[in-house]
Amino acid sequence: MGLINILKIKIIVISIVIVLFGVLAQAATINKFVAIVNDEVITQQDIDQLLAVLYAQYSQESKGDELLQKMEQVKKDILNQIIEDKLVLSRAKELGIKITESEIDERLDYIKKGFSSDEEFYKTLETQGVTIATLKDRYRDQLMMKKLVDYEVKSKISVLPSEISDYYEKHKDQFREVDKYRIKNILIKAKDEVSFELAKVEIEGVYNKLKEGGNFDDLAKQFSQGPNAEKGGDMGYIEQGQMLEALDKAIFKLKPGEFSEPVKSEIGYHIFKVEDIKYGKQASLEEVQKDVQMMLFQDKFKAQVSEWLSGLKKKAYISIK
Repeated sequence: MGLINILKIKIIVISIVIVLFGVLAQAATINKFVAIVNDEVITQQDIDQLLAVLYAQYSQESKGDELLQKMEQVKKDILNQIIEDKLVLSRAKELGIKITESEIDERLDYIKKGFSSDEEFYKTLETQGVTIATLKDRYRDQLMMKKLVDYEVKSKISVLPSEISDYYEKHKDQFREVDKYRIKNILIKAKDEVSFELAKVEIEGVYNKLKEGGNFDDLAKQFSQGPNAEKGGDMGYIEQGQMLEALDKAIFKLKPGEFSEPVKSEIGYHIFKVEDIKYGKQASLEEVQKDVQMMLFQDKFKAQVSEWLSGLKKKAYISIK
């Protein structure tokens, strides 16, 4: 959650507290004040309501320990997130930023398209305890926040062509396709100490036959216990990182036509042969220019938003009870 994720506008529930209308003195008798931001109050009820809504949302995506971990993380950050939202909304109101009903309706229509039917949409709202009126209020605040950030932060960020080319030159490996190795494998399986000793003896015998000029395909068909034995041990093309680290180290130092020494894994002993290598293509600066520009822009945006929020906090009156 947090401001950066809020600005993506991809979910119904957003971390904006709806101020509870009514007489403040009356609310104080039934609700605990948690913080004051300028002239607005954050109550425990505000936090509990938001936690309930977030729980309803996360419970559709996660279960068990994963759900509990997400909620624990939310509890740690939620007050700071609410305070930041209050500050941004306060600044937006100060500058007189307005949102039209058509803008809100457009946002609602966009969200509805993500559901299979209007019935599913309204059922989801009911599950999360959200009315259409409340949802519109939230989207109004959300759109105000986005307009403010666009005006005060986003519009002031630029990425120079020299920054793009400098990044590309320093990080060329990021823009190179992964090399793909076509490999063959001879596997002698093992599952306990005795069978590992026997497998070691057998694989060393196969290895000696290979060193004497034996045909890898024939030896794989004769000795390998792998699922690809009948195909001469052919495993097709793989990329680095798809195998266990110890196997990777043995495979990706080989040249086409070379085979490895016996390598031990948790399932037995292996010998690998590299049949072919498809070297990854290096993307040109022109091909990745837009991607690099966007990445640098996002990095700058994240840093600028953080600095901007810090500035809002320094000028604001914030009291946490």
